[in-house]
Amino acid sequence: MSESNPFDDLGFDPRQVERLVSIHYYGRSGSIFLQSLLDGHPDVLTFPANYLGGYYSFWLEYGELSPLHIVKAFLHHYEVLFDPTTAEEVFDAGAYTGLEYDFDKMGPNHDEALGVDRQRFGDILLKKCMIEVGDFENGRLERKFFLQALHVAYAEALGRDLTGRRPLIVFQAHTPHVDVIEKLFADFVPRIRFLHSLRDPIATTASWFNEMMRFLDDPPLVLPRRTLGRSIDHAKPILSQHLNKDIIDQRLETDPDTQRAISWVAEHSRGVRLEDLHTRPRETIEKICAWLDLAWHDCLLESTFDGKLWHWSTGGRTVSGFQTTTIKQSHSDAVSWFDRLRLRFFYADKYAAWDYPLAPWYRWPLLRLLSFGLWFIPFRFEMVLWRRRKAKSREEWREVFLYYRDMRQNIFSRWYSEFKKPIELLKRL
Repeated sequence: MSESNPFDDLGFDPRQVERLVSIHYYGRSGSIFLQSLLDGHPDVLTFPANYLGGYYSFWLEYGELSPLHIVKAFLHHYEVLFDPTTAEEVFDAGAYTGLEYDFDKMGPNHDEALGVDRQRFGDILLKKCMIEVGDFENGRLERKFFLQALHVAYAEALGRDLTGRRPLIVFQAHTPHVDVIEKLFADFVPRIRFLHSLRDPIATTASWFNEMMRFLDDPPLVLPRRTLGRSIDHAKPILSQHLNKDIIDQRLETDPDTQRAISWVAEHSRGVRLEDLHTRPRETIEKICAWLDLAWHDCLLESTFDGKLWHWSTGGRTVSGFQTTTIKQSHSDAVSWFDRLRLRFFYADKYAAWDYPLAPWYRWPLLRLLSFGLWFIPFRFEMVLWRRRKAKSREEWREVFLYYRDMRQNIFSRWYSEFKKPIELLKRL
């Protein structure tokens, strides 16, 4: 009797996976938590956290190789899939990515680790590649197919049977930059959606600033400007925030294909508030399911990765699931009451668009313009940064002053250009 060929049964065809939702953050707004709620759904294919966010950077470097060498390169660079404690760098995510999210402390007793078997995953992935090409050494894979194959192989390596399912890839692109999604858009349109996690604008600004101060050994003087600039840009559908800017080639303004793409992405982008996820989980997740055409499953009320309970650290505490610790943080170490007054005028459009409570006078155009007269006093997060940098010489203090002036000019200019010609903000689910 002849031995059976292990490649006779290639299993679920990755080409059947045509739907994808790309998840993005607005500041620190729980995008990973949002993804974790979708993890256990039987129709969802996803990798833990932002492991695969740098897929297109990987493809740019290795996509021209033969299928066998692409698979080998992937297994080498994504060691974190098999060992969450590895220091091996992940494309566009950095080193110690698994430890950053406490993926070595999963489960109810914090004693389980994420990870699939390397050999099993590699074998399944090679089988999937056989569906696309018959020659491992000389054939060529398409980048969309390999992304589909990765998700199917990972699910099957976890022991999942996809027979009869309508899989949806949940892709944690994370950063809402155009270079992150332009290739996803090209590969999966029209079956792609963009889901953004939202949060109270002042809270997420302060939280992001504090996180950068914690991680950066030598935070740059421009950090406050970056913090505020991101809060302006990231509130919009991704193509809108980039391709409608004045700095982009003016030809794009009249290019019909570009304008159609901007409109399409805007129409298929939505935001979900972190506060709603924690305080009204079922109602909020049902809206997400309806938008994504997913059937309801009770597993959507569990925060997991690879089906294992996930915990994370916030405000010096370890939490899991639905709670109010995160959304109740005041971040008074970064923003004072006077800062909040000024920032309410600054963020008034976002508070209105996303239904956050705000007194009506904060939205009055004249008061919003006049409120910039209050910016002559430094923000608390600026003073925190200056104290940490400890300027001593005259030249160092001169740099601080130049930053102080340039930040206000830069942020006001960006804010005012959109004040005059508004770009539609993300629509809330």
